[in-house]
Amino acid sequence: MIRARMAPEALLLLAAICVPLTLYWDFSWESTIGVDRFFGPPHAANYLAVAAAALAAIAMARVTTAAGVGGVALGRARAPLGAWVVLWGAGAFVAAMLFDRWWQASYGLAAGLWHPPQIGKAVAYFAVVAGAWIALVARQTSAGTALAAALAAGALLALISVVTTAQSFANRQHSSVFYELGCASYPIVLVAHGVAGRLRAPASAASAAYMSLVALVVWVLPRFAATPQAGPVYNTLDHMLAPPFPLLLIVPAFALDLLLRRPGRGRGDFAFTALECAAAFTALFVATQWFFSGFLLSPAADQPLFAGGGRQWPFFLRIDPGARTAFWDFMSPDLDLASAGSALCLAFAASATGLWLGRAMRGAR
Repeated sequence: MIRARMAPEALLLLAAICVPLTLYWDFSWESTIGVDRFFGPPHAANYLAVAAAALAAIAMARVTTAAGVGGVALGRARAPLGAWVVLWGAGAFVAAMLFDRWWQASYGLAAGLWHPPQIGKAVAYFAVVAGAWIALVARQTSAGTALAAALAAGALLALISVVTTAQSFANRQHSSVFYELGCASYPIVLVAHGVAGRLRAPASAASAAYMSLVALVVWVLPRFAATPQAGPVYNTLDHMLAPPFPLLLIVPAFALDLLLRRPGRGRGDFAFTALECAAAFTALFVATQWFFSGFLLSPAADQPLFAGGGRQWPFFLRIDPGARTAFWDFMSPDLDLASAGSALCLAFAASATGLWLGRAMRGAR
């Protein structure tokens, strides 16, 4: 009976993990092969992941409705809040897909990187994965379910890294935009899970899950042979392109766990706790990625483990040889005192949001 009840949660977790993984696969497919059909393998796998999440949410709603108690009521139906968010995201995904088909028919395939249908799909993806995370956080009753919640948080962190891939190449990890984006997004999930997670170090567990998922893609995809099927080809490839190596979020996440799990931490010091988390995340995130990105551009990182050395580029990008292993400041200036202050302010807003969200999820079990 217990296993039957846990089946929807297991399917929901699997679907949440597969959403960013299939998107990374799609990134590699477009960067290596170039021919990106509607029912290409990465797209089909992505559709199945969203459908599986919706089915799992429906199953959770059926159980909650049959029980007649708990969850959030919508008419006669009841479901956990996270399940409703997943179902909304699945519906938004279908609408965005139809919008995308019309957009491509009207404006063509090359109508901008972030055109309205893509923004709609991104919102839908976040709703599906965040809904799974919310639902699984509320079901933490054992070490296994707490680990499942951490994996869902890691999937959400991986999804953030997917939508910021263009800004996350090692060449851009001295730029102000990279640190401002990172400080505005990752602390929301890390702080929230640091508060609501039931493992001993929940934020660290979530960041470890994120790193494991992305590293898996970095290590597995290049093992498959592939060549560009469109032109022009500026970078010759004979295998699937690896995405950028995952960020070392586990370093600031460990500090967040120490701050959030410190004995005597009360509920009345909201602003001070958010400021502490923001300062710790910003300082450690900047220090870690500033130096680690230099390693990723060095010859020592030119190996399958790190996929670095400045040799992993989409076939359609024309890049000067000297720029492949250099830091780029022509698209965004390097981090300076003013942009570091901006990153800290964004981290404070993100930490405060995560703190509020984590306390709300912890109280909604």
